[in-house]
Amino acid sequence: MKRLFYLLFLTSTGLQAQDISAPANLRLTGTRSWIRVDWEDKASNEAGYHLYWSDSNHKPATPSATLPANSTRYYIQQVKGNTRYHVWVEAFDTRQHSKALTDAVLTTTQWSLDTAEARRLDIASSAAVPEGMALYWHDEFNDSLLDRNKWHTTYYSNIDFLKKDNLDNMRNGTLPEAAYTLNGHTINIFTNDSLPAKAYYPNGRKISSIQTYDWRTNENLLDNSRGGYYEVRVKRSFTGKPQGLNTAYWFDSPGPDLKYYLQEGTTLDGVTGIRPKGQVFEVDVFENIDAQFVLHGHVDDKGRFVHNLNTHIAKGFEHKDQWVTHGILWTPNSIKHYINGQLIKAYTDKHQIYSPNHVMNVFLGSYGGGGSVSMEVDYIRGYQWPLEGNNELPNPGFEANTSLLPWEGNGTLAPGRNGSHGLLLKAGQEMEQYVYLDNNSNYQLTYWQKGNSPLHAAVANMKLVTGDLQQAAAQTQSGNAGFTRQQLYFQTGKEYGGNMKTVRIYFKNTGQQDIILDDVTISKTGK
Repeated sequence: MKRLFYLLFLTSTGLQAQDISAPANLRLTGTRSWIRVDWEDKASNEAGYHLYWSDSNHKPATPSATLPANSTRYYIQQVKGNTRYHVWVEAFDTRQHSKALTDAVLTTTQWSLDTAEARRLDIASSAAVPEGMALYWHDEFNDSLLDRNKWHTTYYSNIDFLKKDNLDNMRNGTLPEAAYTLNGHTINIFTNDSLPAKAYYPNGRKISSIQTYDWRTNENLLDNSRGGYYEVRVKRSFTGKPQGLNTAYWFDSPGPDLKYYLQEGTTLDGVTGIRPKGQVFEVDVFENIDAQFVLHGHVDDKGRFVHNLNTHIAKGFEHKDQWVTHGILWTPNSIKHYINGQLIKAYTDKHQIYSPNHVMNVFLGSYGGGGSVSMEVDYIRGYQWPLEGNNELPNPGFEANTSLLPWEGNGTLAPGRNGSHGLLLKAGQEMEQYVYLDNNSNYQLTYWQKGNSPLHAAVANMKLVTGDLQQAAAQTQSGNAGFTRQQLYFQTGKEYGGNMKTVRIYFKNTGQQDIILDDVTISKTGK
């Protein structure tokens, strides 16, 4: 009766009850474990918001959640993966509610790059990112919940499997869960007397770690088989005297057995090794508080771990309680280490190539027994050379940068086809690029050349570690005053399973006149 009197009073006095404004720009992000609901708060007189959701297209009769005024974000948890959910958001006050804003989202179990988020990174990556590489995977840790499309939260590694540490717990899914907190800007991964609730080792040492591969389910969340540049910004701390103190950002070969740990010719517990002697099975970008960089790979013919392949510690950096940026550039024929954008050491010997040619598990973790250990992570980012269309060759038109990376040699930039850049090769000059391609596959190399001089083109399969080359195809063609298209067919060599094959693409001006090379492509053929 009072409400009717109020409305009649507004009408009789010429006033109208103001309709409450609806929220705007609803944005839904779906993962395997939660849906993030974002909207713009457009209502100036709302008492709050009602949220509804359903895995059918029918709005529930009662709200699934009620939020206070000025809210703009909510996480729907305990969702089913690979399921389409419908979400409704409406503002309300004491008299009415707005028109519901609605949309639908799929709770995908695969992570994909959000290009809008990638364009507005809060903190820029370091100068170590090669010019021309593009962000293809990252986590800014700006959510209130961990994105389980990017991370698993139970630690396990090759060395644990070798020693059979916690083997039953791994197989039964009862490994300790990582302890971490998110504040909307960073993630803090930690161990203390209370968390994780269960120690990893009998001596009381605990491990909190997130990683991109899960040993029990054999699920990999990150395809980094083509290498790239990977960078984290972290602050590492500890209190007391933790036993086995460690903080680490590292890469380890995946399971679900030891084939990537064991060397070729070694068999242990019915598993035969596939890793060539001298190739890494583990790369520690940093471990310990002094940020030691380690390439692990010495394993004897009994399967026992012997020592690292190489290691170094960068001097002049303070790590405890300091924000520091750590990066690794992993190419088909080299590994380079960076701190705060500064090159610390480059492993570029083409007769001792440590680079793995397969997916690697990425870890961020804190380790210790007693006291506390923590690693706060601002971001982790992965960059790769962008590939266009069916072309699997990075920087094919020499447009990515002025240094010609990832090409190597003594050629220089010059005007190319259609007003673009090209590569100038004077008499005797040469250029090459090492690239990861699918193994045991047929490819076509296509390129355009200009100039009255013969150009030698060659493709070779590279033997892992030693860098020895086996020619797959070669030809020498003379050009003319205009650009002419050339083709060369080749087959990549075999590697284990779906592992990548490292291939060298090589060009040399064997004549006396200048040559311009442009638009080099490598694409699969049906031949």
